Amino acid sequence: MIRTDAWHVGTIEELQTILTSNDDVLAFALFGSSLQPSSQFDLWSDLDCLLVVKDNAYSQFYPSTTWLRSFGELYALQQFENDFHSTTRACFVDFRRLDIVISTQSKLEQLAEWPHVPFWQGARLLFSRSLQIKELLSQTWPLPKPALPSQPEFDELVDHFWFKAMLASYKVIRNDRLIALHLALDLVRDCCVMGMMLRDRAEGTNIHREGGAGNNVVAKLESACSAYTVKGIVNIIEQSGVQFDQLAAQWSDTYRERRYPLIEWLEHIRRTLNLG
Repeated sequence: MIRTDAWHVGTIEELQTILTSNDDVLAFALFGSSLQPSSQFDLWSDLDCLLVVKDNAYSQFYPSTTWLRSFGELYALQQFENDFHSTTRACFVDFRRLDIVISTQSKLEQLAEWPHVPFWQGARLLFSRSLQIKELLSQTWPLPKPALPSQPEFDELVDHFWFKAMLASYKVIRNDRLIALHLALDLVRDCCVMGMMLRDRAEGTNIHREGGAGNNVVAKLESACSAYTVKGIVNIIEQSGVQFDQLAAQWSDTYRERRYPLIEWLEHIRRTLNLG
């Protein structure tokens, strides 16, 4: 059953009770939206948690998720790590969601070297067995800058887009609608990626609690929405090309539109297949 109550307080208490009883846990803190005014913290907000554990106990908490079973049945999970910390994003069947950053004291002491400090706005320490950890978590850090693509990375994204567009066209001719649709939908995704890049650059961050600023990109992509017929797939390819050209031109003053050879080829496909 989906939890529609204010589940956060009870879950925090559960976490604190279980973690404080484990001697391998050195500190537990909250950060992110839970530190915001109550008007910005609602049912849809997840809980951002920081867990600092002993070095030799790290594997108990990552990638292992056994310790999370005390809080309910897991529904979906995402995990990733870098040289300084790991992240477990857990969604339970009752819709509670935890984003848990897990690190060790030795890694926390290298905070100045972290490429991105998740708790840059500060953290609310719920308990700590270490004065040094307490001092480290009392600091705030600059707003993380988005990892925007370099010019070579942008050029690669562009080349891949137009190659996929042409390949999708070939698959239409070969009557391979499965691959053609897969590639065509990937073109729509690339347009979304360009939109996210533009939004991140404009706002100076990739942290967006409200996403309305990017909805205009979605509105422009509505013309690419078509039935998954041969005619529809051809339309998705064409309209994605139109939108990608516009978005890429916003990203780089040196970008030159590239859709016209594709559109000519798609017109040839329409005539060949009598698509009207």
